[in-house]
This record gives sequence, C-alpha cells and structure tokens, in this order.
Amino acid sequence: MEKEVAKKLISVCESLTQMLEEALKRYPHLTEESIKEAEALKKEVERHASELTGYLVSKSSTEERGRDWGKPFLAIASNFDRIGFNIDGVLDRLKRMVHEDIYFSDRGIREVSDVARETIDLLKNLPDLITTQNRLLAEQIKEKGKALFKTIDIFSEEHEQRLIEGVCMPKSAPIYLGLLESFKAMTFHVLEISERVVSLKDPLEP
Repeated sequence: MEKEVAKKLISVCESLTQMLEEALKRYPHLTEESIKEAEALKKEVERHASELTGYLVSKSSTEERGRDWGKPFLAIASNFDRIGFNIDGVLDRLKRMVHEDIYFSDRGIREVSDVARETIDLLKNLPDLITTQNRLLAEQIKEKGKALFKTIDIFSEEHEQRLIEGVCMPKSAPIYLGLLESFKAMTFHVLEISERVVSLKDPLEP
C-alpha cells in the first residue's frame, strides 16, 4: 500500500473515532452542548474523506496506476463513509434523549457504554492494521467483532423481553435498540475494512 494512501485512510479513521468518542464523552449525562461539540467534528471528517477520494481518483486516472488501482481503496473509503453515517445515527438518537428527556435504566446505560467502548476499540485498531497489513491483527479484529455481534444480539433480545414484561419504558426502547444497531453496523464495516486491507496485494511502499 502506498504510504500516502495509508496516511489518508488513517486520517479518515482517526477523525471518525474522535467524533464518536466526543459524542459519547458525557454519556449518559448528555447536554445539547456536548452533542454540538461532536457534530462540529463532522467537517474535519468530511475534509479528510474528500482529500482521500480526490487523491484516489486523481491517481487512478493516470496511466501509471490505471483505473483498477483505486477500486479497493475506494471500497474502504465507502466503508468509512458508512461508519460516519452510523455515527450520525448515534448523534441523532442522543439528541432525542436530550430533547425528549429520555433515560435508560442503569442496566441499559451500562450495556450501551460497553458496546460503545468495544466499537471504539475496534476502530482504534484500524490505523495499525492499515500500516502493517498484519494478518494476525486482522484475525484478532475479526474475532472481537464477531464477539461484539453476539453481545449486541443478546442485549437486544433481553431488552425486547424486558419490554414485553413491562420492565422497560416503551419510550426509550427505540433509542436503545437504535443505538445498538448503529454500533453493530459500524462493527460490520470495521470488519469489512479489515478484510479488504489484508487482501491488498502490495505491502506498504513509498
């Protein structure tokens, strides 16, 4: 992988991770201000994403590289875009919690916090993977992602059962389940990125 491409991919990844961390920094004690601080980072994400796409398109149009050269990197860029879309989904749900005075039980707070932390940890592994294309690291990411999928499914099923039993508030249920689905979608795209990175034929090169 060309060093400049790796650098730009890492910039997109790190800006997304920072935005997600900022969004959840004060959870569950959310305020409109804390959410605005996270939303303000979106411009930085968009700038890095635009620079990455522009670079890939310009390089792919040259005779030296050819159009096929940029396809796997553009696919990774698309995965990052979907992660950003799901971070927006997290922010939208957090805003609803603030505006509509929606609260989770202690258990719900803990479960969302656990899933969020695991998702962020997966994202934080990607820069090292992009740099090294280490298959062992990719396998560790895959195993952690699969474990997180299972955890999210268990949390969702147990929550739905508590809702049926009248233990959980119907008003908070769509927000809770929506947050879990957003983290699940992010995890899916992290795993796709991981697979695509280690499938690249070229090692890191100047």
